[in-house]
Amino acid sequence: MKSHFLPRFPILALQLFPFLLASLASGAGSITFVDGTKLEAEILFQHPNAPLLVVRSAKNSSVQSFPISEVAQATIAGKVTNFSAPRALTADEKTARELNSPWADTVTPKQLGRYGAEKWEKKPLIVWAKPGESGDAMQAAAWLDETGKPLGAAPWKLDPAFKKNTAMAIEGEFNGDILLPAAEQPYDALQAGNRDKLGAFRVRHLTIEKNANYKIRYTVAGNLWLKDKGDMGANTQTGGLGSGSDNKHTVIRFCGERRPNKASGVRRGSTDGEWAELSHWIYFDSGDRGSVEIIGESGGAGDRLTLDKGTLVVSEDSYIGNGPRASFYTKPDTTTILLDGARIGCTHKVLQGKKATYGIAGTLQFGAPEHPLKRDLRFGAAFLEVEDLNPNPTIGQRSNGASFVLGPTGKMVTHSADPTKARVIFCPRPADASVSQYALTDGGPRIMPTGVSAAFLGKTEFNGVMFEGFYKSGILVNETQRKAWKNVSFGPSNQGKPDELFKAP
Repeated sequence: MKSHFLPRFPILALQLFPFLLASLASGAGSITFVDGTKLEAEILFQHPNAPLLVVRSAKNSSVQSFPISEVAQATIAGKVTNFSAPRALTADEKTARELNSPWADTVTPKQLGRYGAEKWEKKPLIVWAKPGESGDAMQAAAWLDETGKPLGAAPWKLDPAFKKNTAMAIEGEFNGDILLPAAEQPYDALQAGNRDKLGAFRVRHLTIEKNANYKIRYTVAGNLWLKDKGDMGANTQTGGLGSGSDNKHTVIRFCGERRPNKASGVRRGSTDGEWAELSHWIYFDSGDRGSVEIIGESGGAGDRLTLDKGTLVVSEDSYIGNGPRASFYTKPDTTTILLDGARIGCTHKVLQGKKATYGIAGTLQFGAPEHPLKRDLRFGAAFLEVEDLNPNPTIGQRSNGASFVLGPTGKMVTHSADPTKARVIFCPRPADASVSQYALTDGGPRIMPTGVSAAFLGKTEFNGVMFEGFYKSGILVNETQRKAWKNVSFGPSNQGKPDELFKAP
């Protein structure tokens, strides 16, 4: 295959590239960009097949690459290597800089940020050898090591006990980090075979940059960084996120939009060209004491999202969604935390009849003591047709009977800076997929015509909630619990007086 870079950068590739490759040292230092801004980093190598500089964070928390055309110089132990002349950034470069975080684990006031203090040891790194060219990711020839040299052997360590067709079975691992660098042409890192029969490969940190697509069934035990116009998950039956028994605090950061290389129109659970697909099923497992924090937006799980173990944090104005064939389900002894403007679940009504948008068997927490809600958070459950409603819901991974089911083992808690102004607003979600998932239509939310809309069968500790758009007897809750709620209000679109909306389970 031809390189996609040489035609665009003939002078750099043919004249400067060999000199720079020979003279660039590696080590801890800093990068000065052409606009004068600086970034501390461990400079690893200049990519031999693309005009990119590959770097790692000083905390060993993520890796990335930068176009040589945007790098003025690299400094290591006082030695300066010059690359490009100082200049202003172009409009496209400014946009990319704004969309992509400095590092995957950068913490701002919008995040809970437990991942920011996590400690990471240095581990091996592999980098795609030919950005812009697709290839077999299981082969050594597809990769470079962290010095920029070709791998001598395939990076994957296989598990001899692996059995195909076993849910979430790990076929092997690369005990280190992976970078798919940016390219001018779309390319795929491929794991060949039928997605239903592929085993997952566990890695630590994974960075996917512009026009790259990670099509390997995966478990990412460290930080996942999907930069603007990157993509992943289309070839995977399951995806695992979280450190498992390592009990680490990790971050999943989505920057911008997915790679716009498909033309299928609106798909179940996501809109083409907008969100990465991630996988058919997504499982979160960060161990008993770890956490995964979502930053940015991704609505592309084809079937379900399951919080299997640990804590899932959805950062301010962030979204993690699943398709409409099952609930967003959390197992007992797990915790889900939604910060200001956070959203979870599918955007459409749930298909296949009598399915809930949410099945919560763990704790669902709105805000946190150290990060309380500062504005109203609209929490919508998908609209169900009247014939799909069942007044006797049960808890389960594909919960039936109500748009929202808090199971007997579940718990919901609100943490608000001002319970009269920063409330959790429970409301049915519009059925029309073309409408924003939390939009009000015709002056109010879509009304649930009859039956049960929400079943609160577990514990509810509410201080600052509003109910909007519910029918009479549309909310199942124990009267004793309801009497203990504080700062409860009711919107104008409810089809009954406040007390008429509730019914004992």
